[in-house]
Amino acid sequence: MKGAFIGGAVVLLIALGVPLFVLLGSLSIGLFAVNELLPPESLAEALIKYMMEVVAKPALLAIPLYILLGAVMSKGQTARALTDFMEALVGWVPGGLAAATILSCMAFGAISGSSPVTMVAVGSILYPAMQRAGYPDKLALGAVVVGGSLGILIPPSIPMIVYGIMAKANIEQLFLASVKPGLWAGLGMVAVAVGWGTLAKLPRQRFALGVAWRTFVRALPALGLPLLVLGGIYGGLYNITEAAAVAAAYVLFLELVLYRQLRWGVLRDALSEAATALGSIMAIVLMAALLSYFLVLAELPFWVQEWVEGQALSPRGYLLIVMGMLLVAGMFMDTLSAILVLVPALLPAAQALGVSPVLLGVLFIVALEIGYITPPVGLNLFVAMGYFHRPMGAVVRASWPYMLILVAVALGLAMWG
Repeated sequence: MKGAFIGGAVVLLIALGVPLFVLLGSLSIGLFAVNELLPPESLAEALIKYMMEVVAKPALLAIPLYILLGAVMSKGQTARALTDFMEALVGWVPGGLAAATILSCMAFGAISGSSPVTMVAVGSILYPAMQRAGYPDKLALGAVVVGGSLGILIPPSIPMIVYGIMAKANIEQLFLASVKPGLWAGLGMVAVAVGWGTLAKLPRQRFALGVAWRTFVRALPALGLPLLVLGGIYGGLYNITEAAAVAAAYVLFLELVLYRQLRWGVLRDALSEAATALGSIMAIVLMAALLSYFLVLAELPFWVQEWVEGQALSPRGYLLIVMGMLLVAGMFMDTLSAILVLVPALLPAAQALGVSPVLLGVLFIVALEIGYITPPVGLNLFVAMGYFHRPMGAVVRASWPYMLILVAVALGLAMWG
């Protein structure tokens, strides 16, 4: 009866279209109230205390800085500098503009740490260029939507920071471990674009060494940012949070001093967007953390571990099951919520099987990355529909050829680590 009541309330809230953090918060508080895992007289105090512990995590300070960084870059000239260079570098190959889109997403993602920001910043420049060049809409739109999802796989990554906090894993090691899968995924998508361009006999640009050199020089300061961030972290100069502060200051320097085209009004809009995005993300993080807290108190991780032991699963078998669960979860939950809810439930069993939290974390990111572009709640899916004015069916159909690369990378992680 209690479960039916809570389930009915959740369905009603979904039907009313309430924000995600309201849905998660209502579900969490309802579960606590009904199951009485904490004394009713101290429930509010205990939940507030837990939320305060969550927001007190030092690594969380990196998230608003990366959000600010991405907002400023998307409004300024950094994205234009990167896309111009990538277009000059590979525009001469078959499907070169699509390949340049994916490479630009990789470069931009290595700076911003956000998938939707990467997709909009790069897509706003190269999607119209591909349309003007006569590219099939499937090829062009898929490159933008799925290429943009690389923003959370190639470090630095906001979801990776949240996973590291929840799993108590070394975030620096997570960043390092995600580089190779990110490169494989990006280069695999480039191969799809070039193969498609070859079969379709698409027009190709002429390679001009002078243009390539000029765009490289202009893009060099932006291309140096990942080295500044990751080099500083692994060189022991600063930690994750300090690296985010250095990156944000460096991008502001690029836009205000070097490129000199970021006006105060545009910067004000970027700050406003960053503040709005931060408020939304932190509300979701806190409410999803409450749901995770309930699942831990309800001993769900214990039951999962007991089931795994009863099935005599191998590490590979367990990772394949986790991958399947994450693919389904990504269809119905945003990435941060899925990480906050599922990590405490799935990590203990993985550790009991000898699976590294770092490997599990990279699998989480790749599998949930696919959720960014799958209905019914894929974030990149809806951003693309709104920004590029395309129906959901068109976006999904365009994404499939590139999405298969991400599935292959996830399978590779689950099977061979």
